[in-house]
Amino acid sequence: MPRILNHLRANLRANLVAYIALFVALGGTSYAAFSLPPGSVGGRQLKNQAVTAAKLNPTSIAASVRAWAMLTWTGDQWRMQASSRDLHVATAGVGEVVSWRHTRFASNCMASVTPQRNFGPGSPGGPHTLDGYVSTFFDPHQGQLQIDGVAADGAHQAQSVAVLIVCPSPGSQKVSR
Repeated sequence: MPRILNHLRANLRANLVAYIALFVALGGTSYAAFSLPPGSVGGRQLKNQAVTAAKLNPTSIAASVRAWAMLTWTGDQWRMQASSRDLHVATAGVGEVVSWRHTRFASNCMASVTPQRNFGPGSPGGPHTLDGYVSTFFDPHQGQLQIDGVAADGAHQAQSVAVLIVCPSPGSQKVSR
């Protein structure tokens, strides 16, 4: 309790609006949770056209992101932010292999890889605007993505990238008649 009082004394003036908004939001949620009887909100209470069949139909959503990662090359190691702790990056051959150790993807999933900065002579982010490229190969059954960064002189060079693994939703490829 003393920690809460110390926090309030030190930060009340700076965070007053945030505290007021928090208590108003919590109060409204509490009112709705305790004053509305179960089953009282239905079709009659909803605004016309608020919920459509397309919003409820799982086949209307074409695809979803199954996994994502931000891989940043710091010059000597990889820094990773990802949708799962299952991610591993290793140098292999002429590039890096990104693998989801315990995740496999459907064969119709695809990888979208976006370089985070352009290559310059000798290091990523140099003064020239387009000095290299990134090539990829995705094996969904193994849960592996190979990323090869190539500098202007043809040499391998690690490249920071954003990765999305996108999979079609079940039924989204059905032809409607």
